[in-house]
Amino acid sequence: IRHGGQPFANPRNAAAGTLRAKERAYTVPMTFFGYGLLALPGTDPALAGRLAELPHSELMETAAGLGVHTSTGTAVPDVVVETPEQVVARVQEIAALRAELPFGIDGIVVKADLAADQRAAGSGSRAPRWAIAYKLPAVEKITRLLAVEWNVGRTGIVAPRGVLEPVVIEGSTITYATLHNPADITRRGLRLGDHVMVHRAGDVIPRIEAPVAHLRTGGEQPIVFPQACPRCGSDIDTSEERWRCAQGRNCHLVASLAYAAGRDQLDIEGLGTTRVVQLVEAGLVADLADLFLLRREQLLALERMGETSTDNLLAALARAKEQPLSRVLCALGVRGTGRSMSRRIARYFATMDHIRAADAGAMQRVDGIGVEKAPSVVAEIAELAPLIDKLAAAGVNMTEPGATPPPPADPDGADGATAEAPEAGGPLAGMKVVVTGAMTGHLERLSRNEMNELIERAGGRSSSSVSKNTTLVVAGEGAGSKRAKAEQLGVRL
Repeated sequence: IRHGGQPFANPRNAAAGTLRAKERAYTVPMTFFGYGLLALPGTDPALAGRLAELPHSELMETAAGLGVHTSTGTAVPDVVVETPEQVVARVQEIAALRAELPFGIDGIVVKADLAADQRAAGSGSRAPRWAIAYKLPAVEKITRLLAVEWNVGRTGIVAPRGVLEPVVIEGSTITYATLHNPADITRRGLRLGDHVMVHRAGDVIPRIEAPVAHLRTGGEQPIVFPQACPRCGSDIDTSEERWRCAQGRNCHLVASLAYAAGRDQLDIEGLGTTRVVQLVEAGLVADLADLFLLRREQLLALERMGETSTDNLLAALARAKEQPLSRVLCALGVRGTGRSMSRRIARYFATMDHIRAADAGAMQRVDGIGVEKAPSVVAEIAELAPLIDKLAAAGVNMTEPGATPPPPADPDGADGATAEAPEAGGPLAGMKVVVTGAMTGHLERLSRNEMNELIERAGGRSSSSVSKNTTLVVAGEGAGSKRAKAEQLGVRL
């Protein structure tokens, strides 16, 4: 406030804003509550061994004794109980005090206290099995639904958003809330003018729960669904719950092209959103393939495009043509596939021709693609066929380096569903690898996505979480919980 700004709405915003800010004239004093105690690499083996055997309750007492903030000094300190009934009673006690606490909580964690019990329970890929979070009900408020806006996303999805009479929930003023899709609106029986229950899912995302029927006055109006795409006026495909513009990603062409040019897709340096808008408005680009058909004289005719900028962009486009198939596939923006899934599909099929020839049964053989997602991916690839042909004709690479196409389906089998993926060769063949922390040396300039590409090109499988199935953890500077978990599980670092 002293620096002319608005006060932060809540501690979450204050902490996030301060940590992300650069060259700000002030900082927000912050502290934290510790919830565990781990030995750092290089800790005296005797001390590390003692810490590994202490009950959790004693670890937290040790942390508090070292001056670390823990729950000990609050109105809801950790307690050790012996029966499920005592657990339930303590949860109820904490829940009753929630509104009076000087900090926000959204749940209570129940942990096994003894180190032996923790080892016996083990850990999953994302969390320890010896700790379970009991989530408290989200704080709900009643407000009015004033209107519904219809927005079109990058892939053409037409999504409704509720406009609310402003209401304050946990320190944040909520004026919009997600409504998911038209079918969700119908299921909930929502009407314009309704009083609705609103909460923040996970204490973050505003969501409309349900109308408060007994507060209806009779003046509420039905929500009118769009008959045509609100962005381009084309027909809307209503065959699925999530409606989609018939133009698909071409409806939101600027967003689609800016995404495709991003560092983790085709990495076209110099092609940001502003430049994409300029190309689209000049009528030079109508789809992704048109980028690779741009001529020097066309670019030089644009405002703020001199010879150097033009030559740099053309060089970046030439480099983009040589990107691996996985990046091309990701740039196409197939719904339900991101960077990791695009790499898996490209590694399994090796060429775009094999991807296009795959039916739902073949697509299900890709790790992570199930019965529901496979038909959707196959249908979208078929829908993109004209664009893929145009990209190939423009000289864009359609193969994945080092990948081998899968063997043909057994003609005597039903659909080859039991076929195995081709064996990946390379120094990391069969290994599950996690990268964490900031890289140095030769790896310093690589993004996390580029690191994962190298891993999979070498025959490994990249992962974002450490588990007992992890083979190797590549830990850079500042590696924290993932490195600690790898050490705890004995995973090679």
